[in-house]
Amino acid sequence: MAVSSRSPIIGLALGGGGARGFAHIGVLKILEAEGIQPQLLAGTSMGAVIAALYADGINAREIEKIALGMSNLNNIGNMVKLLDGNLAKFKNVISNDAIQEYLTEMFGGKKDFTDLKIPLALAAVDVLHACDVALQEGDLIEAISASMALPGIIAPLQKGDTLLVDGGSLNNVPADLVDSMGAEVTVAVDVSPDVTNMAFWSEQHIPGIALANWRTNAIMVSNFTAAKLRKARTDLIIRPDIDPQITTLSGFTNVKELVDAGAKAALDVLPELRKLAKPRLYLKDPKIEKAEPALL
Repeated sequence: MAVSSRSPIIGLALGGGGARGFAHIGVLKILEAEGIQPQLLAGTSMGAVIAALYADGINAREIEKIALGMSNLNNIGNMVKLLDGNLAKFKNVISNDAIQEYLTEMFGGKKDFTDLKIPLALAAVDVLHACDVALQEGDLIEAISASMALPGIIAPLQKGDTLLVDGGSLNNVPADLVDSMGAEVTVAVDVSPDVTNMAFWSEQHIPGIALANWRTNAIMVSNFTAAKLRKARTDLIIRPDIDPQITTLSGFTNVKELVDAGAKAALDVLPELRKLAKPRLYLKDPKIEKAEPALL
């Protein structure tokens, strides 16, 4: 049996969290500065957007420029134009087609998973079969739109015999996906709020019944996330310290603060990151597999 010394295959999982996901950019900036290159990527919701951009070969500084463009007042106006007039009818506020159009412009055209420079898997939930799924082939824009299709806000994606929505409800930080793909070191970035922090909930400005429903869902997501991270044998979890006043839906004008929070969190664990990325002895060559969601 041949023994070789090499750097480990690093898998990076970027979690969902709406605008709070801009903190992922700061983590990527520190990884780039350290020369630590993830060879496998996974993402959920906003984490899916950031992971897909990075897998497409766009560096962290360029992704930050894209994010700043999203916070520009004109572009916020463009995002508002995606509204379908369905709010008054209590339907999904934004159509999936409109989200795909927005993403296509962001990526500079239609993309396929085969176009990517880094293997990528995106988390979504199939509500018809009541399970989480890994999207990793075919139309990339469709897959991202499914992973970020927050129920009640963005319409789900109907694809074949599946109906796909935001992966956050069952797999908000998809470390299990990069783990199953063959990662030898798994790093996860969790930008979700602390559900026990009353300051965060006081900033939501949501009517009582809706707030109670959202809090209940957030508690379930938090518990699912913890269980998934344990199942994935995650080596390092990075949790940026984000101001509770920056919410998932209203933080699009706080890009710089969020990027800085991500960078600080990565710097805080830099000794661990360096240690995990060091070359070591292996008895076998690395092998990239298809992603499979972990069963709980």
